[in-house]
Amino acid sequence: MTKEKKAQIRKTITIIEVVLLAVMVGYLVYGLITKNNNPTIFNILAVTVVVGYLVLNDIVEPYLTEVFKDMDSFRKDAYKKYVLWDVVSMAGLVYFVLNFTQEGNMLIYAGVLAYFLGSKKKRTYQGAYLGTVTKDDVEAAKVAAETDVIDVEAVEVEEVQETVETIEE
Repeated sequence: MTKEKKAQIRKTITIIEVVLLAVMVGYLVYGLITKNNNPTIFNILAVTVVVGYLVLNDIVEPYLTEVFKDMDSFRKDAYKKYVLWDVVSMAGLVYFVLNFTQEGNMLIYAGVLAYFLGSKKKRTYQGAYLGTVTKDDVEAAKVAAETDVIDVEAVEVEEVQETVETIEE
């Protein structure tokens, strides 16, 4: 698949995401203007935006751009973990949004915590999934960590080390 075709697919997906977000923001503006705000409709729209974002970016885009075609098992495992942590982070965000208006609910901070932790873990696997961190990089980082020798020419030393630490867990 050509780079132009992939760029067109990504552009179309971005447009769909913007439309989803615009519908939700439009409903918020409508509610503010008319003072007729239904929290249930807002919650449905918020969940639709988040689930739509996840499905479009984590499933539809890789499928349409044929990312899985030439993927080795290392990258497939990284992709699965990437998607898992993306779901965790977005579930935390949804939990926060759905419970934001409840007074005295301290558990909404658990949603924020899940979002930030999930996002950090997701980024750890993103490099391996996208191919910027290879299995050889991970192996080299393991050897370097064991011998206290760091290869400066590694793709991104911090990213590789985070990936190694996460994979070892």
